[in-house]
Formats: sequence, C-alpha cells, structure tokens
Amino acid sequence: MKVTLKNIAEDTGYSISTVSRVLNGSDKISSKTTRKIYQSAQRLNYPVLNKGNGTYADKALKNICIASEFRLGEFYSSLFFGLDRAAQKRQIHLSLTSLPQSFTQALKMLQRLVEDHYYEGLILYAPGFRRKHYQKLFNTLPKNFPIVSNALIENPVFPTVTFDGYSGGYMAAEHLYGQGYKKCGILKGPMQKPEARYRLNGFRDYITQTRDMSLVWTYDGDFSFKSGQKAFDAFQQTADRPRALFASNDNMGHAFLEEAINRQYHIPDDIALIGYDNMPICRRHQPTITSINTDYEKLGTVTMEKIKEVISNPVHRQGVLSLVPVAVEARESS
Repeated sequence: MKVTLKNIAEDTGYSISTVSRVLNGSDKISSKTTRKIYQSAQRLNYPVLNKGNGTYADKALKNICIASEFRLGEFYSSLFFGLDRAAQKRQIHLSLTSLPQSFTQALKMLQRLVEDHYYEGLILYAPGFRRKHYQKLFNTLPKNFPIVSNALIENPVFPTVTFDGYSGGYMAAEHLYGQGYKKCGILKGPMQKPEARYRLNGFRDYITQTRDMSLVWTYDGDFSFKSGQKAFDAFQQTADRPRALFASNDNMGHAFLEEAINRQYHIPDDIALIGYDNMPICRRHQPTITSINTDYEKLGTVTMEKIKEVISNPVHRQGVLSLVPVAVEARESS
C-alpha cells in the first residue's frame, strides 16, 4: 500500500500541513517536530527527497551539546578544541556543559537538556561512568534523541566513537623495536579504565609476538603527572631496567622524563620513551617527545557523522563502536 502524508500525520500526531511543510524543507518547524516526522517517513518507507545539497540530518544538525567531566591538563582542552573545529567546519554550534559528580544529578541535568528541545544531539564524554550508568541513561532518555559517547566501555550501550587504543599500544612497541630497543617497560594507566587496558594489551601483544623483544618492567600508574614522577622513583630502584618505555599517556610520560632529566639521564641515550595522545607539550618539550597521535578533529568529524546516522536510523543506535585510527609521531625522545 502506498504511504501518504496522512499516514505520517497519523503516526506522529501532527497535521498533514505540518508534515508537508517539514518534508518540503521548511526551516521554521522545531527540531523536535522535524526529527519525529522524518523518522516516521523513513520508518514507513515514504520517499523523502533531499532539498538542496544537504540531507535532513545535515539540516537538523545546528546545535549540539557536549556534556563532559572536567579535569586539569592539556587533554581536555585538546579534546574540546578538536571537537569544536570539526563542528565549525559543518556550521554546527557546539555548546559545552559540565557533568555533576553525582550520577543522579547528571541524569537529571541530561533529562532537562534533552527536554529543552534546543539541541539536535548530545556528545557524551564521561569516562567515569560505568555500563550500568549508560544503561540507565538509555532507559531514561528519549529513544529518538541522538546520543553518541566518546568514552570507551566494553559492550557499549550508546554508539561510541573513540580512538583505537589497542593499535596505539601495538604501534608504540613496533616503533621501539624498529628503533632497535629490545628490553622495554610500560607505565600503565588505571586498569579500571578500558582505554588503559587496551593500550597495555596492544603493547604487550606486539612484544609477545616478537622473539627477541621482552617486557621487563611495568608500573601501575593512574594517568596523573604525579604517578609519572613516582614511576621514575620505582624505575630507579629496579635492577633490570628497560631500555625503552611506553607511557600510556603523555601526562605520565612528561613527568617521567622531567624526573629523569633532573637526575642527569640523557634522553634517549639512557632511556627512550614514547607517550600517548600527542599533547602540545610533546612538541614544546626538550627533547621533543615521541607519542601516539590522536587526531581530535577527526574524532569530532566521525562523531558528527555518527550523530547524523542516529538521526536517520534511531532504531539502530545501540551498541555500535567506531574506532578512529591513530599513528606514531616520532620525535627525539625515542
């Protein structure tokens, strides 16, 4: 049976005239109404013609909110700057809001944000959330509102766009081996965080598969500058010291190098190091720091595209993980 505007009107509860205006490209209808009508049209297989050069999802993306935890340091400023650059190139206004520390308060805040109908989508960066928290969000927030997470969890609840940490760790070990380093160590991140585990696993797997390479030292860090300093103290007391080290983030790697240089170590002659994230400090430090480059603008680009996909196919929004490639940025420290 042929689908008509009347079918869409009955399905959505809007008038036929409103449905007609939306499907003819009117920009004077609210984003909530527009999204609901287009989703109904797609679900009912109504032939929607694109108006002008863009799709409905392109037109719908005008205002997006990123809700995030905040921490001191270069990582968060680099993340937000990259996301904003990607948004600006698509003429999207990106707003930034801070998540309360209490999950209950965060849930209430996100409910108000979604129900306000100002935003067409939400980017969520909440590495402190666990799967039960994401599941609670999924069960509570409207199913037709597009939400994409940039924080990695196993078995994601929302569509998730993040960096390929496993490959990053693997590339770090491969780079060190290519530079001739055989005895290696790793300054790990907190193991309760999936990204720390992925980086460790990639690094360890390359070493395990390489016959004349060995992992002789590990340190349990927590991504903080202080843990990098403590790692150097532990390194000093180690009898069988590694020749090269992978720091699971630049913050710890920077701290380790500062301590080593202060103790008259020569980099990379005495100890080589590769970090992760390629923060601005890696280019400014002396010696400059080799790091795994994570392109935050690319992360933003893929995230915006994923939001568009969710707008077009809301029923397929659960559990999709998209990994953004990383690469080695070789510098003096290795």
